[in-house]
Amino acid sequence: MQTTATFRLWGSAGLTAAAVTQRLGLQPTTALESGTPVSRRSTRTRDSSLWLLNSSPGMESDVELATQLNRLLTALEPVTHLLWDLVQTGYEANWFCYIASHATEHAAELDRPLLQRLLALPGDLWLDVSGDDTDDE
Repeated sequence: MQTTATFRLWGSAGLTAAAVTQRLGLQPTTALESGTPVSRRSTRTRDSSLWLLNSSPGMESDVELATQLNRLLTALEPVTHLLWDLVQTGYEANWFCYIASHATEHAAELDRPLLQRLLALPGDLWLDVSGDDTDDE
């Protein structure tokens, strides 16, 4: 089983990732600004800013999704009211979680206390569940 989780804030032109960083006093894992190139190979530019805080540097093996979410909550709960302020000014938020399991045989458990903590902060919970591509081994 592999997991990771990311708290995401994004906003249309005029709502910047830099403003999120300054307001929260937290360094994001990734910050992308509206109007910047989508990639080096494209002339297209972003139409919104994006501020990401990851639970880990990458996918982690044998780490429960609840552990990933607890890491994010530990960082974000002290700024709960600021997150709600940002959402009220026009930013959107979500919790993007990824779970990969061999033949999807692993159940992710999110207990009521964890869900209550998540509900106290803005953002819907998105779960991306897939196999871990080890069937061919």
